[in-house]
Amino acid sequence: MIAMASEQKKTIADVSDIIKQAIAQAAVSKKRDDITTVEAMIPAMEPEDYPKNYKLDIVYGTLSSDEKMDIFYPETGEGPFPVFIEVHGGGWYFGQKRSVEFQPFLLGLERGYAVVSLGYTLSPKARFPQAVEEIKGAIRYLKAHAKELNIDPNRIALWGGSAGAHLAAMAAMTCGCGRYDSPAYGNLEYDSSVAALVLWYGCFDYYTDEEQRKILRQPVKKDSFVYDNFLGVSPVERFPSLLHQMNPEEYITSFAPPTFFQHGLCDTVVPFLQSVHFYEKLKDAIGADQVQLDLLPECEHADEKLFDAQNVVKVYDFVDQYLK
Repeated sequence: MIAMASEQKKTIADVSDIIKQAIAQAAVSKKRDDITTVEAMIPAMEPEDYPKNYKLDIVYGTLSSDEKMDIFYPETGEGPFPVFIEVHGGGWYFGQKRSVEFQPFLLGLERGYAVVSLGYTLSPKARFPQAVEEIKGAIRYLKAHAKELNIDPNRIALWGGSAGAHLAAMAAMTCGCGRYDSPAYGNLEYDSSVAALVLWYGCFDYYTDEEQRKILRQPVKKDSFVYDNFLGVSPVERFPSLLHQMNPEEYITSFAPPTFFQHGLCDTVVPFLQSVHFYEKLKDAIGADQVQLDLLPECEHADEKLFDAQNVVKVYDFVDQYLK
């Protein structure tokens, strides 16, 4: 992380009380008494919903107990299989791998993909850029262990939703530039590039968010505490260089992977213009034929319609173009 000597004195963010309130609100809204932790705010899949072939809790790092991934394999085919990696959302502070939001992507098993649910360390347990370093380290781990895991290291797709889309975009856009390739995760002889990227309703540019809400006539209600918690500073507006460092658009090059954006037009959590803005910049860098933008009417943030099988098929149709 770039030193902050030129910025005002760093104030560490403490949003623990706000997070406790968020957990309580989730329990009430979902009518679930078992939601008592940040992980449970997006409940886990039931074990009976697991496919037959899998490897659980593969450790890819040693800095945190959360640096694990699960791999689910097709029931037919010998491999090596192309890989579809999911990075869950949750404001960088809640959610879990193998959540119910991961389950729809198991559709990829029928299309011959090994499907990976990737865990990373939530904030405030870890602050930016550790989660980005973890994702890149996990991709390098998969490539380094491709033979024993029976996967194709040259055919990897990366998906992220909301905060997960931000992390996936950061990991993909910074490939080849030496940023966020932490030696703590090893396997630096492998790169962390991916063959395709899918970004759902991502929050990318902090500075354009407010103006976009005004354009869309939405309340200007950015949850600054989420950024404070993720970056570890308060208030974040006092640290502009840090806000620019966490914007994946700052790292766009002609080497960025083919990318598929999806965003609901009725999203009141993250303005759909966040995806439009990123799409336009990426299109200029890698060509219109390599980027696709799908804006979905009547869809809110993390809308159930996005996770419907008919929409998930669209994701795999895009990925197939580059991995099959």
